[in-house]
Amino acid sequence: MDPFAAHTTGLVVGLALVIPLGAIGVLLIQEGASLGWARGVPAAAAVATADLLYCTVAVIGGAVLSPVISSWGPWPKVLGGAALVVLAVWNLIRARRSTVKGSPDALSPRGRPSQRYAVFFGLTAINPATVVYFAATVTGFSELMASAVSAAMFVVGVAAASLGWQLLLVLVGAIVHWRAGVRFRGITAIMGNCAVCTLGVLMIAGALS
Repeated sequence: MDPFAAHTTGLVVGLALVIPLGAIGVLLIQEGASLGWARGVPAAAAVATADLLYCTVAVIGGAVLSPVISSWGPWPKVLGGAALVVLAVWNLIRARRSTVKGSPDALSPRGRPSQRYAVFFGLTAINPATVVYFAATVTGFSELMASAVSAAMFVVGVAAASLGWQLLLVLVGAIVHWRAGVRFRGITAIMGNCAVCTLGVLMIAGALS
């Protein structure tokens, strides 16, 4: 596969992974709604970085990682779901307090950009479905391994697609922040974190079923 085709394939694979709106996507929208676009960029970059690293590992390791993750049983999904539930409950408590107080600053996630980056990187990294997805995809495109250049262009395409989409989600949240009042942003925080909590519970239930 030539480098241009590998890059295009990476873009398509990356978009196929990130476009379905999951828990992380909801959290990114909330990040933009709470902090604005510029201050929400670290969170988007963190998610894209995790996708980049997982894709790189999958390209290097091929299909080896998929059975390894599967051998861990339900625990990766259980831990990932539990982390989402804890985060959602904590954010719901703070959002409720902020709605009562009517303070816009109380709705904003605390922490420096580096801390927000670390939080979102960790939440994305504990999702085992990401590495399995990339491992399965790489197996289906074995011609990517024909040259280091093609493999690198594939990874770059995946990273570009992921970063672009995550930044768009933050921008959507920032538009809500700009156009809406404090109480409305509080309502979106509650709705968004309820969705995250539900997804976490479903992840745990699916892993244990």
